[in-house]
Amino acid sequence: MNIDITETEDRTTELIALARLVAFAIESAKSLDAEIVEFCLDKALHAVLEQIAEPARMTLTASDITLMNRSALC
Repeated sequence: MNIDITETEDRTTELIALARLVAFAIESAKSLDAEIVEFCLDKALHAVLEQIAEPARMTLTASDITLMNRSALC
């Protein structure tokens, strides 16, 4: 049972890290004025955030919450 908890925590940690990475890439795409890339990355960010389990959302930081509240581009 401890293995399952550790795997779940590791998965959540990795998903949050991935969301941060994609959010950084979105900001880079904005600065490059790459609208199509920005759009696709925005969709990817929302998909990653949907994969974060509801109980794990209680551990999100203010920066993470900002990521989740990004307005859609379309």
